[in-house]
Parts: sequence; C-alpha cells; structure tokens
Amino acid sequence: MVGYALFTQNGAWESFDYYLYELKQEINAKSKDYILNVNVEEWKRYFIEKYDYTPLTIYPDKVTTKFKGKPMKKGTSTVDEDSYIFEIRVPFIGWFHLFSLQPKNSILSDLWVDTPATDSGDITSSIIIHGHDEAAIERHRAKFLHVLNGNIPEINNDLKTFKAQVEKKFEAEYNIRKEKILSENTFFEKLNIKIEPTTDKIYKVPVLEKKKIPEPVVDGKTTKKFTETPTLPDEHYYDILDVINTFYKSVEKKPSTYKTKDEEGLRDYVLPVLETRYSNTTVTGETFNKGGKTDILIRHTDGTNLFVAECKFWKGEKVLHETINQLFDRYLTWRDSKTAILFFVTTKEPSKVLRTIQDSIVTHPYYIRENGNRGESSFSYVFHFPTDKGKHVFMEVMTFHFPTT
Repeated sequence: MVGYALFTQNGAWESFDYYLYELKQEINAKSKDYILNVNVEEWKRYFIEKYDYTPLTIYPDKVTTKFKGKPMKKGTSTVDEDSYIFEIRVPFIGWFHLFSLQPKNSILSDLWVDTPATDSGDITSSIIIHGHDEAAIERHRAKFLHVLNGNIPEINNDLKTFKAQVEKKFEAEYNIRKEKILSENTFFEKLNIKIEPTTDKIYKVPVLEKKKIPEPVVDGKTTKKFTETPTLPDEHYYDILDVINTFYKSVEKKPSTYKTKDEEGLRDYVLPVLETRYSNTTVTGETFNKGGKTDILIRHTDGTNLFVAECKFWKGEKVLHETINQLFDRYLTWRDSKTAILFFVTTKEPSKVLRTIQDSIVTHPYYIRENGNRGESSFSYVFHFPTDKGKHVFMEVMTFHFPTT
C-alpha cells in the first residue's frame, strides 16, 4: 500500500469543488436533445447518488497493535537488533479517500499512514521504537486516535456540506444549459431555420450499479465439519447496518411520519431502501424462515439467507430477552450468521434504555462477548447458536427514538 500523511494531502474544499466542476462538465457534455428530453428528476437523483459518499466511522475499542519485525540499520543490510517496528491498526468504515483530505478546521498531523484500498477495513500507522519502550507505543497510539477523533467529525461535516451542494449545483447548471439551448432555438426559429433533432429516441439517465453482494463465502470457524456455511462478508453486513441506522435516524426527525405507525409500518419504510441498494438479492418483510416469520430478511438469489432482523417496540428488559430467544430459537437457521434487532423506543429517556440493554444482554445464555459499538445507540455482539456453541452469530442491537408525546 502507498502511504501518506494523515489528513494533509489535499484540501477537502478543493477536492469537493473539483467534483462540482466534474458535475458541470458532465452536464455540458450532453447533447441538446438529451438536455431537452431527459427526465430531470431522475438525472438529478443520479448525481446525488453518484456523490453520496459514506462518512467515516472508526472503532477505537477495536484498535490492535501488531509487531511487524525489525528495521535495517541505515546504510547497511544488517538488522537493527535493538529496534522494533509496530503497527497500530484502527478499524473503520466509510469513504477511505477522506483520510487523505484536510478538513477546513483540522488538527495538523505528521502521522504517516498506509492507504486503505476499500471503504472498510483498517487505517494503520507504524512506529519504530528503540529498546523496550512500551510508553512510546502507547504515545503513538494515543496520538493516532487523537488525530483521527479530532479530524473525522470535521471532514464528515465538510462531506455533508458538499453533498448538500450537489443538488443545487445540478439544478443551477442544468437550468443554465437548458435556457441557453432554448434561447438558441428561438434565435434559429426567428430566422426560419429548421432545427433537426439528432435522434428521436427517449433519453435516459445513466444508471449507477447497485452495490454487489458476492456469492456467500465459507465460514470455517464452526465446529460442524459436515457442511459449509454461507455467510455475508463483514463489509456488506456493516453497510446494511449503516443503511438502516442512517435511514431511521432520518425518520427520528419526522414525528408526523412515525407517530401513526406500528411495528410493521416502521419496518416497511426501510425495505425499499435495502431492496434498491444491493444487487443479487431480495429483501422481504414478514417472511417465513425456520419456525416463524422474521421481520427483515435479505436473501441471495440462490436462496441463501444473508441477513435476518427483528423489529420491536421497546417494552423493557424482559422483551429484550424474549426477542433474542425468538430470533435465535425460532427464526435463525444454523446457516445464519448475521442478524440484528431494531428497537423503536417511545419513552422520553432513551439513555435509560441503552443502559438496560448493555447491562442485561450479557446475562443471556447465548451471549459470548461484545464486538464494539456503532455509535451511542447501536451495539455489536457475538452470540452462539442455541445448539452449537462453536457456531458464532454476529448480532447488532439498534435503538431509534420515536417518542409518542
């Protein structure tokens, strides 16, 4: 991987201005007939989705330190026996390019990092220490997290501002181009010059490919030896969770939308979003799976279950355990390994609900360990299958606040 200094390569504003310029150029490259006949709303949606980059999220509780080896002495081919190379790895999801951009309000950094190649994985920074200087490793780790925690909210805010500009930029540039074409046509009409269209076909906007979920991979961590377990790759599981989290956080801001809805109504809101995001899949609600109907089920076209989720209104600790039992005992098959529970919280104090979940879930008999947090209201866990402790299931417990008053 190629390395660079963290959050210092290019100004975020310069990069985002270039994307807006790129948008303008794409509009201006279209023919007159295209401009006058295309479905404007669909074309605008194309650009919004094209530049809908995912903001960065890191997981400080999952940071790891890895010994990489010993460096060579400068100017020689001899290993420096008194020095060590360690690598600090911080898991993340989001548009990896943001790590190279300098936010408008930034914490300056001289940290050199390896360049991530995908929108999920690890951002890594290495350090060479001399002797057994444990404190140096901890200082580097603390500095790394300080720079990440200080710059990520700022770069995410710059990204949010940019994404809000895309729609306005499209409308402005499209209207300028259209008015220019109409004005030119009027000019030729006054001269009694007939304008021949280049084609009479219906113009359609470019189509962005949906995110592709590949064929299920084999889970080799189970004690079962007589079968293979198709599973959803982690990066796609995290993307599904991120889509659900982002969507329902938006619904939280619209009381008129959620106040009259029951569990089924709130669940149905997100199904079309998931359905249109992923190729090679079907997304359904209230679908029979094993011994009952599960609320959200994403299946590969070959029939393999990729993701199973249950939606409930929060009614206390007892319902939490009952929902876990329902999900694991009735809905999950032995092949299911990625799941979630969505709680719609109507109380005025959602913080108490979060504490109850964290305190109570560790007492469930299927519980193995925590697996980090995806924010203050979404918790990741590893459970085991009821009849096979060697079969691990990743479960996310997500909460969304929909107060009734």
